[in-house]
Amino acid sequence: MSQLRKGNRALIKDMNRSLVINTIRKFGPLSRTDISNRTGLGLSTITKIIDELSQNKLVFETGSANSTGGRRAILLEFNHQSGHAIGAKIMKDHLVIALTDLDSTILDTLEISFQNKEDVPHIIDLIISNTKKLLTQHHLTEENLEGVGIAVSGLIDNQKGTVVRSSLLNWEDVNLSEPIQQALGTPVFIDNDVNAYTYAEIEKGYGVTHENFICLSIGDGIGASLVINRKLYSGEFGGAGEFGHTVIHMDGRPCHCGQHGCLEMYASNKAFELEASSLIDQYPNTSLNLESIQFDHVLEAAQQEDSLAQKLFERQGDYLGVGLVNAINSFNPGTIVLIGEGMIAKEFFLPNAMDRAKRNFFNFANCDTDIVVSSLGNDAWVKGAALLAIDQLFQPPIYETTVSLLS
Repeated sequence: MSQLRKGNRALIKDMNRSLVINTIRKFGPLSRTDISNRTGLGLSTITKIIDELSQNKLVFETGSANSTGGRRAILLEFNHQSGHAIGAKIMKDHLVIALTDLDSTILDTLEISFQNKEDVPHIIDLIISNTKKLLTQHHLTEENLEGVGIAVSGLIDNQKGTVVRSSLLNWEDVNLSEPIQQALGTPVFIDNDVNAYTYAEIEKGYGVTHENFICLSIGDGIGASLVINRKLYSGEFGGAGEFGHTVIHMDGRPCHCGQHGCLEMYASNKAFELEASSLIDQYPNTSLNLESIQFDHVLEAAQQEDSLAQKLFERQGDYLGVGLVNAINSFNPGTIVLIGEGMIAKEFFLPNAMDRAKRNFFNFANCDTDIVVSSLGNDAWVKGAALLAIDQLFQPPIYETTVSLLS
């Protein structure tokens, strides 16, 4: 466990600086009085901190507030252009890398394919080389890069920067952060991919106006994240949210995790082939065959009113509805936000899922759970990964090992 810093003037100063800059980041532009009201700090303390942040080009004056009868207050804003971050997502056959400013606004992206997902050194080299490529294309150097955030499927130890286990990539105990950090000379942070998307949802999406919700991801796998008071609950070992591996069918289909009957083997995109093998004989006129039961093909066929394809999505919706019922009954959330690549086909599976999800314990007591679709889109994966790094760099530096731009 990280060692807490000693409680002294230096720590208090760093804590106050973090409180001020994060208040401006999240709520600016603000006047000094606004900042004082939000933080509880005195105006003299705030003025000293603002002077330091201005010297470091982290904040700047941006006009003045409307007057209410006296001198108009000067407004302060966070300088998103004072540095840059990289957000990356590793998938089963490709990765996406984005260059962002310090507000996670995407400036450019690269998508890179790879053939062997088990070739970890090659994938690490792809991240390093393409990060350098993005920097060069935008006339930046590694000195302009404040941090890198990487989103990966599976169980992540974000303190050590390792992928403990990713069944999607067939990785175990992979040290991902250290070699990238050494090559780029900048802090590298990693987390589960659903968590990364949820960081974006908290700061740029549903979480802007709501404090408690669940994100449920539908794609090649099924994942979830639990947001409590706008903070992610990680669980004892950092693996909270492996919702796809909740069992919905005792002694059901074998799962790559080692269990049988996992939700992921019935409701994710990868389950289409298993489902199709038992149904295809009933649909002699289908355009699909067992060699073409991949998500993109099934979606295209469903859009062309192929009965088998539409049936596969209906079954996916039924199973997903069971998962939603379990999530509602287990956590009693006010809202579930649906995310993930699979949502592109929501018109074909969501009606069934929503209908089944209504049959939960709380609904019968007239306590409804809202189920909404994220408005952020696929960019949220890499935006969230970038925020993973950005937020870490502006966190209160209370531990000896905290990597911060503020201490």
